Amino acid sequence: MYKEHKEFKIDNTKDLPLWRYMDFWKFLKLINSSKIFFPSVEMMGDQNEGKIPEKIYELMVQQDKALRRENNFAQNYKDYIEQRLRKKILILSWNANHNESFALWKMYAKEKLGIAIKTTFERLKKSFEDAEENIYIGEVRYYDNNNPSYITGNAFYTFLNKHNYYEFEKEVRCIIQIKNDDTTTSKNIRVDLKELIEEIYITPFAEKTGLIEIIEYLRDKNKLDFKISISGVNDNWI
Repeated sequence: MYKEHKEFKIDNTKDLPLWRYMDFWKFLKLINSSKIFFPSVEMMGDQNEGKIPEKIYELMVQQDKALRRENNFAQNYKDYIEQRLRKKILILSWNANHNESFALWKMYAKEKLGIAIKTTFERLKKSFEDAEENIYIGEVRYYDNNNPSYITGNAFYTFLNKHNYYEFEKEVRCIIQIKNDDTTTSKNIRVDLKELIEEIYITPFAEKTGLIEIIEYLRDKNKLDFKISISGVNDNWI
């Protein structure tokens, strides 16, 4: 279920719609199972995900020397985050935005059969009430090499930071920390679809394939009540 945590901030995006883009087959799996997929950090595309930025590590080493620390804090902290904790973090990503994102449609709508789930922060929280796992939700902060700012007080902080190359994603993350003895690399987490899904958007091309009728059938079969809309991004790329 949803858990609050001081390191997980939502101040800038709590009133914005949240979007998750996927291909139709992933949506079909979600709606038939009432479970949503959380991949591990190591399965995500950014190879620096969950790692201490190099410039920050250099500053940490300099601080060790200045304070004459003998326990090699910088290296030990880096090893704990990257070698141990990184293997235990699962992440589900959402885009916080007033409108649809052409870039995210293009990235995630495969075979022009794209689906976008639209929800809110409050609905997202409530959708995890029956989940066994503790789920934390917070905004991603974007790290700038030219203006380095970083906190090493809480281990979750690293997993809520990305390079500002990715700032266009305006990402809100759901994060799970699995147990130390768990070798799982991903999990399908139970979710209440009635709470989760406020509206479904589909790519304009998919309208010609009968996809609307399929989604209407799935919605009615599962006694859901979300609205179905056609994306306003009518572009050949998607």
